[in-house]
Amino acid sequence: MKLLLAAVLALLAQAGIAQYWKALGRGTIGPTEVQTLYGDSVSERLLAGGTFMWIKNEHDTVLGDCQAAWNGTRWDSIASPISGSNSAQQTHWYLRFEGRLYACGFFDFQLPNSSWNTNLARLNEEGTQWEALGCSNPPNSEIATLVPKEPDTTLYATGYKGTVCGFPESCVFRYDGSAFHTWPPFEDIPYDPGNYVGYVFDYQGMTYMTGTLQDPVGAGTVTFLRYTGTTWEHVPGWNTQSPIKEILIRNGILYVAGAFHESSGGPGNLVASFDGENWDDLDGGLAYYPIPMNGVAMDLEWYHGKLLVSGFFNRAGGAECSSIAQWDGTQWCGFPGEIRWQFNGLSLLYDMAVWRDSLYVCGGINTVDGDTMRQVIQWIGGDAIGNCSTTAIDQTVGTPTRLIIRTLPGSANWEVEFPGSGPWVLLAYNSIGQSVGQWHASSNKVPVDLDGEPPGLYLLRAESATGQRLGTKILRP
Repeated sequence: MKLLLAAVLALLAQAGIAQYWKALGRGTIGPTEVQTLYGDSVSERLLAGGTFMWIKNEHDTVLGDCQAAWNGTRWDSIASPISGSNSAQQTHWYLRFEGRLYACGFFDFQLPNSSWNTNLARLNEEGTQWEALGCSNPPNSEIATLVPKEPDTTLYATGYKGTVCGFPESCVFRYDGSAFHTWPPFEDIPYDPGNYVGYVFDYQGMTYMTGTLQDPVGAGTVTFLRYTGTTWEHVPGWNTQSPIKEILIRNGILYVAGAFHESSGGPGNLVASFDGENWDDLDGGLAYYPIPMNGVAMDLEWYHGKLLVSGFFNRAGGAECSSIAQWDGTQWCGFPGEIRWQFNGLSLLYDMAVWRDSLYVCGGINTVDGDTMRQVIQWIGGDAIGNCSTTAIDQTVGTPTRLIIRTLPGSANWEVEFPGSGPWVLLAYNSIGQSVGQWHASSNKVPVDLDGEPPGLYLLRAESATGQRLGTKILRP
């Protein structure tokens, strides 16, 4: 009887864990993937894109041609399939701009005048047909993305150097909802055949641009720039050549995700936040063990007041996770359930979307907790959380960080500016919580010298005579 009871309890426990996630259909056919999701509140559908041709329901299969729509119970096509001359179709993502639905990627389709349009499309929702954006994007075009994913007043078409509508070649064109235009600020970027633009977006009165570009204010290449309205400048604190995969702006803070690491000059590991001048590494960020440099953060989503990150990683602030984690402002937590690819390997989770107040995730998914769930899954676990991070240093330091850090000449010298006049006491701690320095400031500035300390991440904590406590981090190269 005891053995039978134990077996029943174990079975119930396993079933309970599996209930945290739910499969949407039965995946795609062949070695293809769902790589993007978009919760469309206008058509009331969850849109999926990627490299697939067919996607399966429980009892039938739908021809999607790199696109499909989930209505809550089954997959169907979005519109007339994009079936052109290119057999290797791929949809990067969807977005709404001025009420219209757009798609971008590597695809082509024939227009009514028999010409071909590539990579950029707008949906005629009355006739359920994809159409060109005012003029056809020519064959073999490398202009293949529409950004930002949450556009405001301007949409940009970006990619490698190409042309649209007969304009001179560029990596960026501005789109106003009816026509393309050149974007003069890009003319200040030095020419290189390998120039590439990913995102263009506005933040705090400046226009930011990601990609791989010849440096307009120095030598070599850069991956992150901002335009002041008259000139280009480097984004402060961004000192890496690693790519940015995703950006998100919430509550006045810019979040970036990608393949960057602090060891290569990044402001964090795979994910970081920026207030316009200073970076926060979000408690050490994310990593993939045993090979930290192999990790990547692919997508950012805001869900129930928390920042969600998906990609390829198994650590979030030191806590174990399965390529998806959430940041609540002070702590990382994973999601219950082991999301796995073939041979029990870690899944690469490409994208997330919120639709009807539920979270959906897609990518290289084969099983969750041993149950077959392919390509797209829905979170149904409510407020349940998995492992959460703990840190060697208590970083809950009262009011939000307002210390301004400036680099001084030398490999390990900074100037710390306080938000008010002194006196202040500033202390520095290494990554295991040991005190490595103390400075007393009678004014609102103090120089900090860590020349005698090894390279690594250090926590600065400041306290004023009135008891105000602030904190930030610096990276000793």
